[in-house]
Amino acid sequence: MAIHFDQTGFEFAPEQIDILQKIFDRICFETRIPRHDVRADRLAKFLMDEFKVGNTDEMALTECGRWFCKRASTRQSDASHEQHSQRQTRH
Repeated sequence: MAIHFDQTGFEFAPEQIDILQKIFDRICFETRIPRHDVRADRLAKFLMDEFKVGNTDEMALTECGRWFCKRASTRQSDASHEQHSQRQTRH
């Protein structure tokens, strides 16, 4: 059994990596996030961090990942709306 380490030295077994990859792929597909996008990097880090603190249930981790993407999307659209409003008030 091979053990893989993340940048912090946390150990991931192959079965754990398979679960994380499956969840990551599912959420990227559902949210249409390209796998080589900064949002995908953030999602991957979030999922691994959640896994490290004990959130290892596939269904629960998937829901957390969906929430994370939705929250990030909402923040991004709020920021875009605020920038647009600021430009409008300057003119």
